[in-house]
Formats: sequence, structure tokens, C-alpha cells
Amino acid sequence: MYKIILSLLLACTVSFAKEPGATHKKIDINLARMSGTMVYAQVYKMVTEPAKFIGKRIKMKGIFSSYYDYETKKRFYGCVIADALACCSQGLAFEPAKDRKFPDDFPDEGAEITIIGDFEMEEYGDEAYPIIRNAKMSNE
Repeated sequence: MYKIILSLLLACTVSFAKEPGATHKKIDINLARMSGTMVYAQVYKMVTEPAKFIGKRIKMKGIFSSYYDYETKKRFYGCVIADALACCSQGLAFEPAKDRKFPDDFPDEGAEITIIGDFEMEEYGDEAYPIIRNAKMSNE
């Protein structure tokens, strides 16, 4: 009798544990919790050895920047992190998870932001560069 009740409770718990449409992915690399020196080193590694990080979920905190390329007529967004001495910077480009209008739906240049997204590579002409896709952006 106890086994039947326990089995039913367990089955109910499992069926309610996951909501339909829930997409909570774990963060594989949390740069927001690392020291400035460690972040700088990790981002450098991600930029120089990107194949090792493709598909990883990344969280990072840094400074918002953007760049408009007049040739391609495309705006690029970045999260830039200074090292511990604030003399050198490393950053990653990101693509927002939802459509946003620039500048209305973005923070001011130089504002601190946190992004969470998926590390990918984007081809640009004959080259490829790392980018955080589907990035959720906040100012936490």
C-alpha cells in the first residue's frame, strides 16, 4: 500500500516539476562571479580558442558598448570587461534575445550591464568572430 502511494506521489511530483515551455538552461560559465583578472583571462581564451566554448551558456557583467558599421548598415553590441588594473579590456559581442530598437531599448553607452546567452561564432566576410546569441540583458 505504501509503495503505491509513494509511486503516485512521485509520479505527480515529476509531472508537475517541469512547466510546458520552460527553458531554464544552466549557466556553464559565470564570468559575473570571477575576479577581474580571471574574467580577462577567460574571455581572452574564449576569443582565441572559440571552438571549445560553442554552445556554452555564458553570464557576464561589463560595460555596454555599440558600434554601427556603415558598410553593412548593421549595429553591433558588446559587453566589455576591464582587467583588474583597468588598463586592458576584453569584450564579447552579443545579439539580444528579443528585437530592440536602438537607442530607445538599450542602456546608455558605458552603463553596466549583465548578459546571459549562448556562445556561438558568426561569420563576417572571410572571418568569424565569437558572439553571445539570444542574450538576455539586464542592469543588475
